[in-house]
Amino acid sequence: MRVVLPMAGTRGDVQPAVALGLELQSRGHEVVLGVPPNLVDFATRAGVDARQFGPDVQQLYSSERGQKALAAGSTFKLMPMVAKQMAEYADRMDSELIAVTEGADVLVSTQMTEDRCQSIAEANDIPMVTLHTFPSRRNATYPFPGSVDHSKKTPAFVNKTTWLVAENIRRVVFGRYVNRLRKRLGLPTTYKSVEGVLAGLGVPEIQIYDKHLVPGLADEWGTARPFAGFLPLSREAREAVGELADAHDDVVAWADSGPPPIYFGFGSMPIRDAQAISAIVADVCAKVGQRALISAGWSDLAQTDAQTPSHVKVVGAVAHDIVLPHCAAAVHHGGIGTTFESLRAGLPTLICSVSFDQPFWGAQVARLGLGAHLPFPKLAAASLEEKLGVLLDEETGARARLFADKLKPSDDAVARVADAIEARSTR
Repeated sequence: MRVVLPMAGTRGDVQPAVALGLELQSRGHEVVLGVPPNLVDFATRAGVDARQFGPDVQQLYSSERGQKALAAGSTFKLMPMVAKQMAEYADRMDSELIAVTEGADVLVSTQMTEDRCQSIAEANDIPMVTLHTFPSRRNATYPFPGSVDHSKKTPAFVNKTTWLVAENIRRVVFGRYVNRLRKRLGLPTTYKSVEGVLAGLGVPEIQIYDKHLVPGLADEWGTARPFAGFLPLSREAREAVGELADAHDDVVAWADSGPPPIYFGFGSMPIRDAQAISAIVADVCAKVGQRALISAGWSDLAQTDAQTPSHVKVVGAVAHDIVLPHCAAAVHHGGIGTTFESLRAGLPTLICSVSFDQPFWGAQVARLGLGAHLPFPKLAAASLEEKLGVLLDEETGARARLFADKLKPSDDAVARVADAIEARSTR
């Protein structure tokens, strides 16, 4: 069976597909990934056949315009920028998608590619599965991410309304691009929402995040949208891409040389003034008597390592499962992968959200009593000190440690998703 997974976005969006692709390959299937140009090498080194598909979002975020939009911390300021990039790339993206899906027996999409993939699946009469990394469908339990203040509980009818509005905006904004693709494929024009089309076709919508992060949602959705859990990349694949070239012995040794440090991970969101943030972290941690381990991510902070005080260490990207168990708490942007890893390690977590689904996860962490949420534009010495107080509270720590036990069973998530794809392909 030839399984094609067209992915878009950042590494956090692509990595679960790489993990899934490797599992499918181990079962004897032919796997092809469509990924942005900056991630082709990553997927290939991990061991999966990868072809270029879609624009380089990392390059967009790292641009001057992208930095300003990220600093504003508003999804509504980021969306026009991303939409413009997608509009400029639309025809090329369609061509790349047609090429990468040639000969596919089954398509696996995400919420960012499912509209285009549905047209490809329809044109070629092949089955499809879609993966969601955050709540992406109408429900009464939670509002659409970024639509309202997630720190406050909203009535069911408000939650449903936010989804209805968001889905219609998506239909109107992206519908013309979908219909341009459909015209190329010889398909009729459609004005339906992708949610309605996929539901009508019975396309499995697998949630690749943990149900315990969204209490009530699994009960509301039932078997229609099953929860598989986060899809971790295997140790072998991480070694292949060079992430485990060493066991982080120096980082672990530093962490164990004193009280467990607080981990600060800037993740896949480039920081406009990384050195200023580093200075705030160093000052606040000194004030509250904590050590800080700063993982630079995309931000070029490594050069400041020699200038940092003894209670601070700046490093590059780290293997979360190796390093986080040696830390006392975690502070990061709230990407679902990092959120999963910090909570699985039993760490009280502060999410400094920028946009898209990050504010939602920040609100969930706070609502579940596992930490706190601080929108990144509000990050300052006083606000960080206040939120660290929540993380260092003994009750928060105890809840985080108990919650970690709920996340551990999701280690077989990759196999469960592969099972669902195989089952879909036989129908």
